[in-house]
Amino acid sequence: MRIRKRNGRQPPLLLIGALASGLLLTACTADEPEVEIPAMPFDAVAMPVDSAPAVSPGQHLAAGEIALLPQTDHNGAPLDSIETTVIGVIEGDPSFWETFDNGSEFANDTPFFTVIQYRWVTGTVSDRATPLLRPILDDGSEGGIVQLESLGALTADSVCPFEIERFDEDTTRGPNEFITCVLYTAPIGSTLVGLAWHNTQPSLVFAPEDDVNPFYSTPAVWDVAPLPPTAD
Repeated sequence: MRIRKRNGRQPPLLLIGALASGLLLTACTADEPEVEIPAMPFDAVAMPVDSAPAVSPGQHLAAGEIALLPQTDHNGAPLDSIETTVIGVIEGDPSFWETFDNGSEFANDTPFFTVIQYRWVTGTVSDRATPLLRPILDDGSEGGIVQLESLGALTADSVCPFEIERFDEDTTRGPNEFITCVLYTAPIGSTLVGLAWHNTQPSLVFAPEDDVNPFYSTPAVWDVAPLPPTAD
């Protein structure tokens, strides 16, 4: 298994280079005893009967608050419109990295496990089409994105210390909803305070003009307060 880490705490520019230069985190290969994985510590939200309101540039949302993200490409052409909410964040312990062969590369980072829920209004459900939310730290800098399902690095329930509820045609929610866990990092001593949506993709190379993408310079932000690490 591997996790791709995005280097740096810089503003959201040249994403493709930042992702390409990320560190690889490799799981230990020794046999380990099976342990019971706890249930997800958050409740999934019930999406509204009607469409959620579209988010506005600069808007702040609370955890669990649902907004429609009208995604566009670098030319402003519409992509999938996806209702999104951040339903919870848990701060991990840096000892988490000890389970990986090269976890020492992350020794100065605190992991933050973030559960995000989506419903496709247009387009087809795909873990490769989930909106990119970028971590904001308490000093205003940007944290690291260690793992995204859309990068094909790991399945969410492989990297998060709890089970992730999945939606499919056998659930009452239906096949147009998706839930995932994203692993972010902050330097030890810092914390995660927000998840920002800039309406960008991981392959962004050039900053868009405001008339094409006003969210780039003025993102919508979910304000979060991570739960403390759970006891072993």
